[in-house]
Amino acid sequence: MSLSKTTLSAIQQAGAAVFAADTELKNSVKDYAERVNAAMASNPFGLGNDALFENWKLVARLSQAMTGIEQELKKVHGLASELTGDDGPAGHALPALSAPLAAPVFGTEPRAVVQADTAPTDVVAKAGKKKAAARTPVKKPAAVSAPVLGGNPSKMLRHLQRLLNTRDFVAVNLSAAGLATGIPAGSVNAAVKKLLETGLLLAGPGGRFKLAK
Repeated sequence: MSLSKTTLSAIQQAGAAVFAADTELKNSVKDYAERVNAAMASNPFGLGNDALFENWKLVARLSQAMTGIEQELKKVHGLASELTGDDGPAGHALPALSAPLAAPVFGTEPRAVVQADTAPTDVVAKAGKKKAAARTPVKKPAAVSAPVLGGNPSKMLRHLQRLLNTRDFVAVNLSAAGLATGIPAGSVNAAVKKLLETGLLLAGPGGRFKLAK
């Protein structure tokens, strides 16, 4: 049983909320640090300096804890992404093909051609008759294999396939996509570039994308 897209979306929303909270806490840590520095510079012996310093340490610990939660959610989302997808049956039963029937002999029932009937035989040319012309086998065009992806490009493609279609260009927040897929921020652009080079993704104006097929 695979996870539903609703479940994956809920995990993604939780990750986005934690990311926003982590960003706000980091900003608060910076603000408190500036306030502590300003208070110490103006009055090193101020009675409120100790309380301000303790608050700054508390906010810093909260920021560290939120960063840890964000990292754990990235792992959860990555594992959930692997479990999301349509579960197909382990194996489809292929319909059995009946053996071709040999041309019936007058007064007899049609019979199935066995392997011996289809085995290649040597053609013996009779005197006075032309030899049968050998047929030149027709070569089938080689099938064009689809580009093989792995790692970050594969994760990004699976994520974008849930957001995009082949008709319209849609704006994509690559930072949020990196958070949702667990791809490091420095590798997000490289993964998208790989998808563009392989022709699986098309880029439009203003950071918009659509699937090629």
